[in-house]
Amino acid sequence: MWGMNLAFDCELIGPAMYFGLMGDGQPIRPYDDMWAGWCSKVICDHLGVGVKTGLPYIYHSKASNPFVNLRKEYKGIFCQEEIIPFFQKAIFPKDCTSVRKFYIELAKQAKAKLSKVDPYFDKLPEAMVTWIEAWDELNPTGAALPNGKAK
Repeated sequence: MWGMNLAFDCELIGPAMYFGLMGDGQPIRPYDDMWAGWCSKVICDHLGVGVKTGLPYIYHSKASNPFVNLRKEYKGIFCQEEIIPFFQKAIFPKDCTSVRKFYIELAKQAKAKLSKVDPYFDKLPEAMVTWIEAWDELNPTGAALPNGKAK
């Protein structure tokens, strides 16, 4: 997933669309939008909600040096060796019935299982929880998901 070619149902999956800690000095930069994609995909799978992908509607031509990019991205490439299996093995307790609860649970599991990969994964789960707190403050719950479960 890449944030510039992204559309999503804010009511349905919005709470899971936190892009992670971004900017210079962050080790998985520019994989921060991929974090949102991995989180939202695993949550949608568990909720039985479909995800559609396809060709982007916008063509992005980036005139950049691939060697400079590799220096920026190598840590993210390395971390994927642990991140992808983490998401593939994610298991949620039965009390996870909303996107918010799934996301908080992912934050707990990320801290427990990924902090050994990089100290970034000690900070990211805290930011994920802060994101949900801010989301809840600005987006009160109410409507149900298509499968009848609460948001």
